[in-house]
Amino acid sequence: MQTIQIVWLVALIVFLLLEAVTATIVSIWFAAGALVALLVSLAWPGAVAVQVAAFLVVSAVALFALRPFAKRMMANRRVPTNADANIGKPAQVVSEIQPGRVGRVKLGGLEWAARADVVLPVGTWCRVQAIEGVTLVVVPQTLPSAEGVAQGTEDSGKTTGTGSV
Repeated sequence: MQTIQIVWLVALIVFLLLEAVTATIVSIWFAAGALVALLVSLAWPGAVAVQVAAFLVVSAVALFALRPFAKRMMANRRVPTNADANIGKPAQVVSEIQPGRVGRVKLGGLEWAARADVVLPVGTWCRVQAIEGVTLVVVPQTLPSAEGVAQGTEDSGKTTGTGSV
């Protein structure tokens, strides 16, 4: 094996290792270019300019052609957390929440920072709509009417002030 072939092999290994230790797609494009340059060096060991050109062209084509696809694939890889299990659950306001200001709610025996688009006074029941960082985004809790529950339908549109869920 000639020196240039070792260089391309080392480059290929380095790019693959770099890709393996990162959480995002960083160097796979260059690994593809190094692989093609290695194959070219096996066919034409003395044509270093051709090998470098093959590396640059293949890396650029791989980067520009596949990166948008890879970005779309990576964007959908959100990892759910234990806190995500709280979405949709009821909570009770323990410190008034005003639009643009953070209040506090009690959820599952724990107090959480919370915000809402409407005023929610202390004692109001709300529902967790989303989690942004360590802050719950809540909305007023809409409970089914007793008649709707008895009939198996939900949707009275009543918003509770205080009480239990």
